[in-house]
Amino acid sequence: MKKFLLMIKYRQFRWSARLTGILGMVFFISYFTAEGINSFGLSLHSKDLQVVILFFFLCLIAYLLSWSVEIIGGILLTLTAIFLPYYVYLKTNISHLNSCFYYSLPFLLPGILFITAWWIKVVRKSPKGD
Repeated sequence: MKKFLLMIKYRQFRWSARLTGILGMVFFISYFTAEGINSFGLSLHSKDLQVVILFFFLCLIAYLLSWSVEIIGGILLTLTAIFLPYYVYLKTNISHLNSCFYYSLPFLLPGILFITAWWIKVVRKSPKGD
């Protein structure tokens, strides 16, 4: 019975991570195209803008990877969610709280949920889980 309940929890965390990841990607793309690009200047060839776009594509790849391998994708999402707002804070005039909210939260929350789902799956498959 305990393994069945852990399986239900695993599925809940996994699908919560997947859905919040989709919502986070949509939120980031809509915010970044509406207001975020202006923070880096209007030049599309700016090195800072290219680094932020590179971070976003790393998050996108980590998100897609986490659909099959939760731990690797979750760790990559969490790491990029930690480094991206610091880079934005150092290179633009956005406050630290806003950069954490707009650039970190859409990727940090699904990353943590994917790691939690993986951990529940490992506990469920362990022999002590009976």
